Amino acid sequence: MFERRVAERVRIDESGIITVDEHTTLPCIVYDLSETGVRLTMPTTHAVPETFLLDAPCFGSGVCEVAWRTEESIGAHLTRFPT
Repeated sequence: MFERRVAERVRIDESGIITVDEHTTLPCIVYDLSETGVRLTMPTTHAVPETFLLDAPCFGSGVCEVAWRTEESIGAHLTRFPT
């Protein structure tokens, strides 16, 4: 199988929070993480916009842009905020 990822992903399985806007947050599980991307799982991805803020103890905060989505998972490009 052809690997399209730029960086190797590491399995995480930690909770995270997606911030949709100043009034809306959604819980998720950070399933795996790399230097450039993240895979998230949740009951439904319907309410998650194409660009969102992700906060998780495993890496801090960052802006995500959806690369792909299914009913219960999102793969996204991740830009981390400096700490």
